[in-house]
Amino acid sequence: MFVQFSCGENTLITESGKPKIDKVEPVNISIGDTIEIYGTNFGDPSIYSYLFLGDTTKISSTQCLKWTISKIKIVVPKLIFEKIFVVVDKDTSNKFQLKINALPKIDTVEIVGGNFTMGSRDGLKDEQPEHEVSISGTLIVSKFEISQRMFSQVMGYNPSIVKDNRLPVDSIEWSVAVDFCNKLSVLYGLKPVYQFTGNNATWDTTANGWRLPTEAEWEYICKAGSNSDYSGSNVVDHLGWYNMNSGLQSHPIGTKQANAYGLYDIHGNVWEWCWDWYSSEYYTNSPKINPRGPAEGDRRVARGGSYSEGNSFARSSNRFYQTEFLPQTGFRIVRNK
Repeated sequence: MFVQFSCGENTLITESGKPKIDKVEPVNISIGDTIEIYGTNFGDPSIYSYLFLGDTTKISSTQCLKWTISKIKIVVPKLIFEKIFVVVDKDTSNKFQLKINALPKIDTVEIVGGNFTMGSRDGLKDEQPEHEVSISGTLIVSKFEISQRMFSQVMGYNPSIVKDNRLPVDSIEWSVAVDFCNKLSVLYGLKPVYQFTGNNATWDTTANGWRLPTEAEWEYICKAGSNSDYSGSNVVDHLGWYNMNSGLQSHPIGTKQANAYGLYDIHGNVWEWCWDWYSSEYYTNSPKINPRGPAEGDRRVARGGSYSEGNSFARSSNRFYQTEFLPQTGFRIVRNK
């Protein structure tokens, strides 16, 4: 399925000769990337000029995102091809070799498990009591909140209110987040974590696929070795987007400072779903090693705050449960190494 292309600028032909492709940027390309093809003698958009993706798939210059005499700019469709060339009238350019990565690129951080103090003695009642928790093993964690671009690549649609591939995906229900994890796992040849019986999801702990973090894992990777409200600089304005600095809208992922583990936007921007059912009393009897939340419930936990809430919601220990659908909700993913 091709993405939709729209036409761009008109230019006058100022050179003559066969078209020639000199370079393509970026060098590492994934499906959904915007690429720029540089060269000479591409001419004006015309019904007689085409960009070929491989030997058989052609896109007319009148359908491209942008076509000028020296640059063609397009979005890579859901198609694997290893070369491109340009045809202008009866002249054919050189065939330029490319490598397209069919899998969405995931920037990750490896975080070794350990012990930490979960909760807050000064926080809300459901953040108490403070208690020691142990996270075992090593987690592979997405460095950023899942972007609209990645979500669209995997799911084939974008539910976000303001559509921009640089922004975190929003308007995500919990069930959609776990469905994304399963589908991404299949794309990567990993065993899906979640099994569904009707609307109920169970977790296969032997699976190696992508999943949502548990609430304890989320707080562990957020605090990043500290016990402060905002990990890293401990200044929320350095780390995240919340209602006093966001303009009440989400912002491109990774534009604030990372925390000490190299994770971006873990404070603010959009809420991040966790696996756990919510219980206000869970901390009074939760297990010390790898807690996974109550066995049942009627709402799931989200963490980290968002662009529309105050800074207190973005605290590392703050717990949030959604009683109704909130558009400012996205997610981050993890898997076990």
